[in-house]
Amino acid sequence: MKNLRIAHIAEAAIWLSLALLLFVNSFDFNQEIEIYKYGASAWPRALLLLIVVAAIGQLFGQWLRGESQGSEMLGKASDDGAELAAELSDHNNPKWLLWTFLIMTIPFFYMNVPGIVGDLLSLEKAGLNHVKLLTATVLLGIFLLAIRGNHIGGMLTLPLLFGAFLQDFGFYFTAPFFILGTMYLMGERRWKNMVMIGALIMGIMLALFVSLLYVGLPTGIISPFYEFGTSIVNLLQ
Repeated sequence: MKNLRIAHIAEAAIWLSLALLLFVNSFDFNQEIEIYKYGASAWPRALLLLIVVAAIGQLFGQWLRGESQGSEMLGKASDDGAELAAELSDHNNPKWLLWTFLIMTIPFFYMNVPGIVGDLLSLEKAGLNHVKLLTATVLLGIFLLAIRGNHIGGMLTLPLLFGAFLQDFGFYFTAPFFILGTMYLMGERRWKNMVMIGALIMGIMLALFVSLLYVGLPTGIISPFYEFGTSIVNLLQ
């Protein structure tokens, strides 16, 4: 155990915990598919298994060789200052890893909290949608505050948050914010370029999936997002 540091164990624990959370949530769509005998959850669970194997394998490698396994890579990177930047970033600090893990749990709160509240209060569809709107607003605010100073955590969480919001708020409303958010977290700050590139990406995706392939992208189920998505589909088709 002498080669292992707390950061190594914490990193493995984060990946394993994330895989466990995703596995538990996979039961929500564990349904049979006519054209695929293993069901809807087979491939997501296979990917989760790969994450578990990779996390355990990395931990085992660190246990055997410690930091020596990355020394050659760091030696090559030191010429352009990457090693110094990595040390200054303090990304191996257990507190930073825990912070990142907590950020990554935000989408799972949205996936579970409205349903729990709805069951406790015996809410109808309209009431449940109001709970979803309130929960999404609160969690989005927490997300924006939490990623200040931790853009890596934001980049890891943003696709999960996009996936969590997709069914309720629709692709047509959430995708532009996802694209802009990704560019911002990757360091782009020129808003004109961000808007132009975002509009170009959305235009290509809509033309390809909606106008040419007639793929049924989620329109959302909560008003007014459903009406917005439906109006885009009607306009393009």
